[in-house]
Amino acid sequence: MTTRKATRYLEDGSSYTFTCTFTGYPVKKLEITGANSLPITCPRSDADIVCSISGKVYTVRVSAFDKSKEGPYTCNMETEFVNPVTKNITSGRDVKEVKLFYVKPSTTVLSVNKDIIQKGSSFTLTCVVEGYPQPEIPTLRKG
Repeated sequence: MTTRKATRYLEDGSSYTFTCTFTGYPVKKLEITGANSLPITCPRSDADIVCSISGKVYTVRVSAFDKSKEGPYTCNMETEFVNPVTKNITSGRDVKEVKLFYVKPSTTVLSVNKDIIQKGSSFTLTCVVEGYPQPEIPTLRKG
């Protein structure tokens, strides 16, 4: 059995595409599930989730991501081959899972002192930022 796992953090309205490439024949079971373990049929095309097939590659695109689409998305395939001569059974399982987490979009609040500053004096500029990952704020000073 092969299991591959990943985690992604997405902001509101963003998109994410993942692919599942399967090897083995014949396919005994193929399941693609989305958030809340809801099945995703393939091919599928609607406003929020598109699933397409090209050979042994299944591509799922989640669009307009929001809190309701948060959770694990999983591809699960099982194969079972019976050798016609020896009657031996060879089976395999391939699982790919990506956990999508909703994060608040980064926001910045800039508070500027409206006092008149004399040349050569110091002042304080306050920036409050939120988001994941923690945003970085470069500081630039002209001159």
